[in-house]
Amino acid sequence: MADTTEASKKDNFDELQFLREIALTLAFSDDSQVLLNNLKTTFAKYFRIENFQIFIKDESSNILRDFVKNWITVEKNRQQEFVENIFQRLKNVCDKGFILNNKLIKYSDKTEQMFLNNLKDKQNLLYFPVFNEKTAFGVIEINFNEIEKNTASQHFLTVLRIAAAQINTTIVNKILNQKLCVQIKFQKVMKSIAKLIENQFELNYILPIIGELIDGFVTEHLIYIFIKDKNNKFKLFWPLDCQDSNILSLLPKINDKKNCVISKDGKAGLFALKNEDKITGVIAAGSNIDKLSKADIDYLQQLTLQASVTTQRANSYAQVLKYATLDALTGLNNRRQFEVRLKQETANAIRNKKPLCCIMLDIDYFKHVNDTWGHSAGDCVLKNVAKIISHELREYDIASRYGGEEFCILLPDTKIKEAAFVAQRLRKAVEKAEINISDEGLAGEVLNVTISIGVSEFDDTFDSANKLHQYADAALYEAKRRGRNRVVVYDESLS
Repeated sequence: MADTTEASKKDNFDELQFLREIALTLAFSDDSQVLLNNLKTTFAKYFRIENFQIFIKDESSNILRDFVKNWITVEKNRQQEFVENIFQRLKNVCDKGFILNNKLIKYSDKTEQMFLNNLKDKQNLLYFPVFNEKTAFGVIEINFNEIEKNTASQHFLTVLRIAAAQINTTIVNKILNQKLCVQIKFQKVMKSIAKLIENQFELNYILPIIGELIDGFVTEHLIYIFIKDKNNKFKLFWPLDCQDSNILSLLPKINDKKNCVISKDGKAGLFALKNEDKITGVIAAGSNIDKLSKADIDYLQQLTLQASVTTQRANSYAQVLKYATLDALTGLNNRRQFEVRLKQETANAIRNKKPLCCIMLDIDYFKHVNDTWGHSAGDCVLKNVAKIISHELREYDIASRYGGEEFCILLPDTKIKEAAFVAQRLRKAVEKAEINISDEGLAGEVLNVTISIGVSEFDDTFDSANKLHQYADAALYEAKRRGRNRVVVYDESLS
């Protein structure tokens, strides 16, 4: 009885209700997966369908991909049928026809009869083209069982044709929207690469961030950065390893006159980083599956050009700042100035027989901050920790950014117990602080971080001023080993 009721429901086809439900599905299904699932549900409500699927053709590789999960391609044994058979026949049909059971049917007075003649008792395959500007670039595949002949009228086909046209418009709009989102993301990456030199000028810092930014944009391909060494040979700079034979074989083929080299299979490409028309390195993109599309190549060329400009400026600024004393990001003394002041203060301590202590501190789990919220948020944390350090110290104490997330502080005329007290005060102040990173584009985000600290005291028996810093560093290492967010004072057991 249930089967009879179901058959009756499917045979008494309510065209207007069907179109209304299709329209509502298209209007209120923002997510592609939800859209496909809802379309399947709606079609299954009115027809005995086995499957409902949408495929989009990748023009760069001539391969059909799943509309929802675009990293999934149609099975190899179906690729040739789709590309050579279905697509070739639907290529210029657009809104003028469809394919039913391998028969191309164009809309005309005879459409109803042709449709009926090609219906099978079971497993009917129906393809409507997905098209834009009179060219098909995808297909809607409906796999259904028998349709009663009294249901399959010309009116029925008109309704199905309207539904396919509505779905087609939605798919085109979604793809255009995706392209717009990609373009917006591309502009953000370009801007981020350009802004890197606002706070940092060291290539060891800048290049990995460039790699991460581009890698996050070109998601189908892995990104590598190679830099030329003193012997004019390319050495992998980022990440730690590259096993892509395609990329490695391309490296000798790029030169000062050839800014871009693409592998024969189209799955790998090299893009030259240049300084004054000389290649200083390459940004490489590679995949074992996907070819680089024309759009991918265009984006990578522009991103590499911006990376070249950024690295050139960083090199120029680094030369200008070679003899500067302040760290550009935090406003504290830089590492070079710390080394100068370390020699000066140890000499003063010896001459005046005054105590001198050193604090070495490191932000705990700082890499997690960068990986989770981005390097801009990391820079915000560094600046805020630097402000806390400056606020907690005396005017004549000497604070420096030693490198990365490490800071060094010299405390003239200070004994070790007093230095340990200052260190604890610093640790508590940082732990208590709420760092607002909303200015970095993360509305409402507040971070809490902790620091680990090592403290050492100068002894006039030291054979060099660096011993003071080295002992503080050893104590810092011990603080991290003991669980972080603590102060350790150096003693001989740490040697």
